[in-house]
Amino acid sequence: MAVVLPGKFVYLATPHTGSMAVAAALKNINGAFSAYHKPRGIGHHATLKEVKRVCGDQLTGAEVVFTTIRNPYDVLATWYVRNEYHFQMRRLEEQLERELTIRDFLELWLKLNTRPHLVNGRIFYHALECQKVIRYENLQGELNALMRKIPGTPGSVPLERENPTPGKKHWSLYFDDPTYAWINEHFQADFVDFGYPFIWGNNPHE
Repeated sequence: MAVVLPGKFVYLATPHTGSMAVAAALKNINGAFSAYHKPRGIGHHATLKEVKRVCGDQLTGAEVVFTTIRNPYDVLATWYVRNEYHFQMRRLEEQLERELTIRDFLELWLKLNTRPHLVNGRIFYHALECQKVIRYENLQGELNALMRKIPGTPGSVPLERENPTPGKKHWSLYFDDPTYAWINEHFQADFVDFGYPFIWGNNPHE
């Protein structure tokens, strides 16, 4: 969920990037609060525009806007595993008359362009309006480094694990060579803009 500390920062939560752990830690900072406001249509993954709509009178314009990102393959594997038994996934399987592969799932949901997981085909859509991104792969270290640069915030914000994905294996075990190629084509901008390496085959976890 989005977390605001007026005059200091606005954190925008991106799905499956450790966002619940980061949000939970940031809300412990004195003066910080969640921008979640269900009656006004502000969900856990609110955009900056939505945060300003709800909290605009409390923002100073000096806030550092940031979000979290993660290896896109890892994000997509988590998204798939979390939806394996979801009603929507079962309905799609009934339409296809077969079990969905991860590529089937991603292709169908990409067509739906469903928020919060995707906006205009981008996984890291929040990052386009942020001054800073923090990588899941070094979540604690990069969060602390950012806090040290924002005067009036703690130099250390301890993270606790939140909302783990039960049964998830290493992300590389979900992909074959054609699926890597499909992901690389459709999410190219997310890889290029944030420096995550493309994989074209030869499962790296074998």
